[in-house]
Amino acid sequence: MTNKTILVLNGPGLADLSAGGSQTGDLTLGQIEDECSALCEQLGLKLDFRQTEDEEEMFRWIGKDSENFGGLIINPVGSLKGDSVDFDRYRSAIGMVAHLKKPVVEVHTANIFREGSGVTKPLQASEGEMGFICGLGLRSYLLAIRAIAKRLQD
Repeated sequence: MTNKTILVLNGPGLADLSAGGSQTGDLTLGQIEDECSALCEQLGLKLDFRQTEDEEEMFRWIGKDSENFGGLIINPVGSLKGDSVDFDRYRSAIGMVAHLKKPVVEVHTANIFREGSGVTKPLQASEGEMGFICGLGLRSYLLAIRAIAKRLQD
């Protein structure tokens, strides 16, 4: 039976989205969680929504909890923290989930390719199913949930 829990992980710099300025507007992480929860309920899914300022904790969550969810949505870092992120380590952790044949979607509320965003490197995994959505605010998360819900149905 397919696990119908979606794990949403938000990394360093995302506790206070106001730091993103005009790219995130008045959006809060609490609003994102509420909207994600409502959509998951509508789609018959469970949601496990987390945020940490500690990269080590993020890696532990990915490794330790990989058996307990059907799909992973990850926003690895807020825009102001992008230059200090260990992207190779994220890629390795995401690769582990991909090998389990679980869908992974990286999301960002802001356009990370915009000049001055501070985050210019999407995560990449050579194996498995991984998607990428950025620049759509709250809709980045909601589209990721819908994509994973469709994958879990198939």
